[in-house]
Amino acid sequence: MRRPIGVMILAGAAGLAGLYQLYRMLVFLGIVNFEVIGKSVSFDEAQWGPAFWALVLAAIWFWVAAGFWNLRASAWQFGVFISLFTLIWGFFAILWGSTVEAETVPWFLALVVYVYLNWPGVRDAFIQNEMSKLTPEQRAAIEQLEAANAAAGKGKAPGMTPPAA
Repeated sequence: MRRPIGVMILAGAAGLAGLYQLYRMLVFLGIVNFEVIGKSVSFDEAQWGPAFWALVLAAIWFWVAAGFWNLRASAWQFGVFISLFTLIWGFFAILWGSTVEAETVPWFLALVVYVYLNWPGVRDAFIQNEMSKLTPEQRAAIEQLEAANAAAGKGKAPGMTPPAA
């Protein structure tokens, strides 16, 4: 399989997002401090809820990175989902007591992944890889489905007759 350079960068970015989530987990547990623009983010007591969710997000980002590396269409779909989820989660984390400084890096990484996934041609690389793994019967079924969807969009689906006037 030949991977486009952008997909390798994408897998690396998703991996970085996972590593950063692990780092955030350590910050929430009070093990390390985070400093940005002269402000220090630290916790005297472990914040178990945010630490757990940072761990879950890290595992998801690592799974997505592996899927990106292997050009799996499911990783493309989930990458779009998890990048949007990370953006939304960061917004609500700020409402619930986190700081903008703590959410800036995850927001930036998630936004980069989201924009690149929706870049023209990137999605096609994932789809072409998935299509190359299908059997001839599966390809025929997909072509039939596409034809039925196109006919339904025009109001000419097979087996449908217009109502009598």
